[in-house]
Amino acid sequence: MDRIYLTGISGFAFHGVYENERQEGQKFVVDLVAEVDLYPAGISDELKDSVDYSKIAVVAHEELVGEPCNLIEAVAERIATRVLKDFESVQTIKVKLHKPDAPVGLALSDIAVEIERSR
Repeated sequence: MDRIYLTGISGFAFHGVYENERQEGQKFVVDLVAEVDLYPAGISDELKDSVDYSKIAVVAHEELVGEPCNLIEAVAERIATRVLKDFESVQTIKVKLHKPDAPVGLALSDIAVEIERSR
């Protein structure tokens, strides 16, 4: 299976288990890998034979900044579920959700979860 990579889709949201996260919000970043058969598009050079990755990016961003969740695991699941629902040609979606400013009480550059879902 071929892959489309979407890296660094960012948004400001209010996910988290702590009250200050829910009130102040913070930046979140999502990376996606969509497995799709790209052979037909490679031959035809027509978007109709591929998947419109700009639309996948919009879906991921909508879910990223949508209804707050306690856990980034739940946000990643929402993104994966919606991509598979909205884009029939996507066979597998890998979602890596970064929470770079997670309140963990020490300095670190990033915390992320990664999930993979298939049809």
